[in-house]
Amino acid sequence: MALHRAFSFPLSEIEEESRIPPFDVSKKDISKLRSCEAFQLVRDLLHNREEAEFCDYHDRDSRGDKEAWLLQRDITYALIVPILDIYRHATQIAKALLGNRHIFDLELVFRGEARGAFSWLQCFVMEEDDWCSTRGCPGCVVTHALVAEPTIRLILVACQLSSPLRHQPTYQKVSPPPLGFWQHSLKKALDEDPFWGPDLWRTFESRAKALEKGIEELVKQCLEFGPLATANLAVGDDDSPPVSPGYGFLKAQPQMLPHAEGNWTPSVVMGCWTSLLADAAEANRGGSSRNTRRQSVFVRCSTS
Repeated sequence: MALHRAFSFPLSEIEEESRIPPFDVSKKDISKLRSCEAFQLVRDLLHNREEAEFCDYHDRDSRGDKEAWLLQRDITYALIVPILDIYRHATQIAKALLGNRHIFDLELVFRGEARGAFSWLQCFVMEEDDWCSTRGCPGCVVTHALVAEPTIRLILVACQLSSPLRHQPTYQKVSPPPLGFWQHSLKKALDEDPFWGPDLWRTFESRAKALEKGIEELVKQCLEFGPLATANLAVGDDDSPPVSPGYGFLKAQPQMLPHAEGNWTPSVVMGCWTSLLADAAEANRGGSSRNTRRQSVFVRCSTS
């Protein structure tokens, strides 16, 4: 059973402190984010998607706190999007291989740790769909990140997956934003949280490490099953959605064999970012990517 923090009403003095944005972002990191074209593209995408409206609870916050809520919401979105896109691509492959079987059988396509990671992500996305989309009050989105262990685990895994991206080759002029500092901010927020405290960090790390390892295996099996899924659809139901191997998967696929060793996840996450930034740039030029991004996020392939 996942650890979960609950609030009582009326709020206690300690709980009132939760009205303050929980994550610390240094002036140096803020400066880096402001000068990062990729992060500004993501912020513009979120702003164009819908105007942020604060709930009655957070609407009483100061202007500075509201700006902090928005920044931390945007960082959260930028971190978790690649993981959610890996899950969606894995779902697409599983549906293609299983045909018309029930959706709850999808994890059977994968084996070992990949199956466990897929099942965990499937349950998480179903239960936390609103939070995954980061819609609604920015303050509530950020606060919800620390409400339960699963959201903390996902963010910690996202931090781990984003760490090596600065050393990955990029196939476009815009590089992913520098988000490596967020793990330290997360730990500090948990250490100072009146419910979690500093004693649970090793537990969070252990569970996040297991999920990260499962996601890495899931990526590897997606590389392995991708061609088979495409072939199944070629002789199957014409009404089935197409399976696109995806930018990151396409970059790895020519060199990938079922028995090959190595971690392809950073390359795939970089591919997710490439697609996200391309869609954000298109949306900011006046186009609409909201209905196409879920289909295209794994499709883009660079020939450079």
